[in-house]
Formats: sequence, C-alpha cells, structure tokens
Amino acid sequence: MAIRDVSIDNTPLSEKIAETIRDYILKGVLKPGERLTEPKLSDILGISRTPIREALRLLEMDGFVEIIPRRGAVVTEITDKDVDEIFILKIRLESLAAKLAVNNMKEVDVERLEELNNRLERFYSNKNVAGMIKANSDFHDYFIRKSENQRLIKFLESLQSQFKRATAYSFTETGRIEHVLNEHKEIIEAFKEKDALKVEKLVEKHIQNGWNFIRSKVSKKN
Repeated sequence: MAIRDVSIDNTPLSEKIAETIRDYILKGVLKPGERLTEPKLSDILGISRTPIREALRLLEMDGFVEIIPRRGAVVTEITDKDVDEIFILKIRLESLAAKLAVNNMKEVDVERLEELNNRLERFYSNKNVAGMIKANSDFHDYFIRKSENQRLIKFLESLQSQFKRATAYSFTETGRIEHVLNEHKEIIEAFKEKDALKVEKLVEKHIQNGWNFIRSKVSKKN
C-alpha cells in the first residue's frame, strides 16, 4: 500500500495520515473489518506511532474506524442497508430541523451559512477531503442547532459519526460536490426569504440527492 507524502504543507501530520487512510477506505484498498494496528501503519508510513494514534482517533470520530479494546482500530463496514437506515432518519429529521430553524435565523446566521458554504468551496478547490467533510458537517449542524429543539439536536448529534461516514463519498467525486454547493446556496436563499416550507423541501431534496448518489457508490463496493 503506497502512502502519499505527508510532509508537504502545514496541515498537522495526524490529519494528513487520517486523510490518507480515509482515502484508502473509500477506494476499497482497506476493507471493512480490516485491522489497522499502530505498528503496521508505523512501518508502512515510516513514522512514529503517536501521530498514527491521533489519526485513528480522528477517523473514529468520523465513523471510519472503530477502536476496540485489545484489538485496535478496525475499518467499519457500511452497506446498502446502513445507508438506507441512516438517510431515512436524516431526510426526515434534518428537514424538520431546517423548518423549525427558519423563524430563529437572523441575518447574521444566514451570513454564517454563506461563510460555511464558501469554506466548503475553498476546500473543494484545494482538493482537501477532510476539510470538505468538516465544512459540510458544520453547515448542516448550524441550522440544526438553530431549530432550538434540544431533543432533536441531541438525537442528530448521536448519529453524527454515522452521517459523516456515509456522506464522505460525496466529497471524493467532482460531480456531486458541485451539486452540493449549489443546493446549499438554494437552501440559504430560502432561509433569507424565511419560507419554512421551501426550506424544508429543499433540504429534503438535498438529502435525497445525496442518498441516491451515496447508495450508488456503496452498492458498487458490496
């Protein structure tokens, strides 16, 4: 397994290692259920175990690996059924959160959504997959929090790592990320108009498009 150079820019080494491992998981080079031991990765990468340990923790937070006591990190599996179960919740609950958020969104909040989408676009231009995943997650998290429904917020937070694992495929394909950016812009405009029904429908459409795309990618790997 060839690992790309991780010493080019100022990004923390652990994040670069995480991005490399994430890329191999998405491409199927590292298979679901495969163990990622620190000694093995240290030998492959030619670096100390400390940044590898930090990288695996980052990947666990994003749902790509599970760290099991006495076994180490194991690549998580995602199937068609997983995607469907995740997205049937995501499409209902996030669209509801967006609808509830409309009356709570001030001008400064809409500007924040624009800033987050611009950040996503910059990461896309730089081909920074880790940055895209985080910027997209921050965009969705922002309007979810503005719903001000604490039970809904907590429930969606509990599913966050599974959402990230499933939606990561969107940020490895040029065609989908361009659609994501445009769909975000449509959602922002609807928030500006304070049209709750329109916001709800646009978020539903956005998530459905992602669902269809991701399921097509996962199906090819299973």
